[in-house]
Amino acid sequence: MKKNRGFTLIELLVVIAIIALLVGILLPALGKARASARQLKCSTQVRGIVQAMVVWANNNQSKYPLPSEIDTGNTTVAAVGELKNTTGNILSLMIFNGNISSEICVSPAESNTGAISVKKDYSLSNPSGASQPSNALWDPGFMGTPYQNPVLGTGTSGQGNNSYAHVPPFHRRKALWSDTYSSTEAVFGNRGPQFSGTTAPTTGRWALTSGTYGTASNTLLIHGGRSTWEGNIGYNDGHVTFETKPNPDAITYNKTGTTGTAVSDNLFVDETDEAGATATGSEMSKRTNMVLRLYGQVTGSGTSLDIANYANTSPSGTGAGCWWD
Repeated sequence: MKKNRGFTLIELLVVIAIIALLVGILLPALGKARASARQLKCSTQVRGIVQAMVVWANNNQSKYPLPSEIDTGNTTVAAVGELKNTTGNILSLMIFNGNISSEICVSPAESNTGAISVKKDYSLSNPSGASQPSNALWDPGFMGTPYQNPVLGTGTSGQGNNSYAHVPPFHRRKALWSDTYSSTEAVFGNRGPQFSGTTAPTTGRWALTSGTYGTASNTLLIHGGRSTWEGNIGYNDGHVTFETKPNPDAITYNKTGTTGTAVSDNLFVDETDEAGATATGSEMSKRTNMVLRLYGQVTGSGTSLDIANYANTSPSGTGAGCWWD
């Protein structure tokens, strides 16, 4: 009778070694494929939001959503005028009107899931946080950042419902908050970290600030690496580009003293050396260079209207603005 022969120990070890080798080869490839899929889906979401803004503009004198021009009776939030135009209120207005969904406001590549998640209880009827719930024009409980102040003087903090940054529609940049169809005007996209300095470096790359909001920022992990920012940026002509640096070659501004020579514009820095930036008032009011921010409160009025100064704490009636992570 023929005896069945099993595998020897050496043969089993060889098979295990081959499997381990294959796993080692395939796992990095799978990781890259997943990252690529997240980047592509995020790009689709940015494009969807920008296109929704264009649709809104087609019905509103070419202007992108401005809560201050919709809630003129203060039935949704008690804040006066342009103080209503926070990131949360802008996006919530589009959700309420069916232009976008709350799901696409959170990137599939979101790295700070402890602070940002999809708002699953968005209220389309009688939102409890509104000044007059039965007459509300959006749900002010939608958190554009983890810290926001929907009603002037009343601070709230919690889980943010948005991953993205946009051009603040104030002062000279208000002209950018419309369907200009320009392929070089960045209007919406992945948020970014803090960079050192407020003027373009003469040589080399922009340097990150050290610490939580710069070199250790969660924003570097959305699509880039620990030392570089990468992300999807939507432009005013509706196209979206995956940028591999914060100062894309296609976006420039004229620097003081360069006699018209354009320099690349960092999307996350309000460069103070822009030529012709002579307006009075807050720093934010002086320039037109590209800057993408997400913010939970607007302060001041007129030329002093600002979103500039912000620490990531629950906002009070003053001093709030941009959120960094």
